[in-house]
Amino acid sequence: MEKNFGDSLKKYLKRSGLKEKDLAAFINYDITSISKWINGAKLPSSRNGEDIIRKMAKCFADGEGADLSEEEVADSLRSAWEKDLAYQDMNVPGLSGSLAFVDDRRAFFDLMRKIFRQTGVVREKSIEICATFDVLKLLGHRFYELIRELPSLGIHFISLQMCMDMDEAVGDYHFYCETLLNMVAGFERAEITIIQSERDMPRMLMVGDLFYVQILHMSGDEFAACYSAAREITEKFAKICAEILERPDKLLTYASPENLRKTNIQLDSYSSERQRLFFNEAPAMLLPDSVMDELIHGTENRSYQEYLRKLKRVFQKYTCKAHVDLILYSSVISDYIMTGELSLGNVAHQMEPEQVKAHINYLARCLEENENFRLFVLKDTSNMRTNFPKPPSIFIDTNAVTIENSQRKPNENYHISMYPQMIEMFANYFDDIKQKPNCVELTAEELRRYL
Repeated sequence: MEKNFGDSLKKYLKRSGLKEKDLAAFINYDITSISKWINGAKLPSSRNGEDIIRKMAKCFADGEGADLSEEEVADSLRSAWEKDLAYQDMNVPGLSGSLAFVDDRRAFFDLMRKIFRQTGVVREKSIEICATFDVLKLLGHRFYELIRELPSLGIHFISLQMCMDMDEAVGDYHFYCETLLNMVAGFERAEITIIQSERDMPRMLMVGDLFYVQILHMSGDEFAACYSAAREITEKFAKICAEILERPDKLLTYASPENLRKTNIQLDSYSSERQRLFFNEAPAMLLPDSVMDELIHGTENRSYQEYLRKLKRVFQKYTCKAHVDLILYSSVISDYIMTGELSLGNVAHQMEPEQVKAHINYLARCLEENENFRLFVLKDTSNMRTNFPKPPSIFIDTNAVTIENSQRKPNENYHISMYPQMIEMFANYFDDIKQKPNCVELTAEELRRYL
């Protein structure tokens, strides 16, 4: 059993200078119950827990020399109690014993649904999943359906580490790209790490350090897996799983905005001769020199000034002459013209109407002067996907693919891959978007009509 509540009790006893017997007398409970709550052997019941917590909070706040807020103590104890209660309520075989066994797919996914839900409570609206196999392929749509449910349960953060066989993935690129983009779009923060699968790797799955599963057999309707939530087992296998997944050669990994700026990823992308760009926000590219100069002079941050100067040179010399396919939602163009909101280098700008007009006109001019620069719009009446909102922005060049969940503010949710087959996979997916009935190529004149 988890001991969040017991550890909190111990902390407040120490801070207030009270003994267990003092607390027992104040709340009118036997000292044996207090001891069991502290060591994690028991918890206050669901029926009496709220009343007990309020009395405890008053006791700690009223203690001689105590410098504690009754409300803050109550909130802290309540949060710890609810976490432990949720862990206890998992109520599955293997919680306090050794390994348990399941040989039915439906029973397995019912078990995983319960574990995911309860883990989100125990781990404060977040969930961490580590798998030494391809969970997206092996566990299929049922696993993805479980992931899709999590945001509606209030889970804001997901960390997924998994393996993938890239030879298989390229052959089924639409499934992988769609699923990965859905997961990034569906959470306030997602950190997805993928490594290359190797032969004979054990099929282990860890949900945080709380739950361990090993798939023993899957073939047609046949299914077998062992699992446990016993602490001595989960801690052991969490270490093994981490060792397998801790490799430097990652196929896809989370990247912070600071690292992207330091490594000039965006500058390199705009310098590439071949670019595929999907923006789910105003297009932060090909701003005319006059607008770039105004932005440079308008900031006192020297580092950002230098970044904008470099970006201006890249737009001048490379981007306008490159082979570029740019996809935007039709509403993105309209919203940009109306609001003037633009994020450039992960810095938000409020553009003036004349600056926006100059930007759109310059994009139109690039369309006229460079036959390899093409602009496509997606009609919002028919979304690419129905499961989650608009997908993250996708930037693909000859050296990397970058996924940016720019709908989340601040823009801190980036993923990047420099693995050739991963780039190929997303490039194929991008080119498929252009073939959709709701994707239309615009001429320069049609773009200007938005103004």
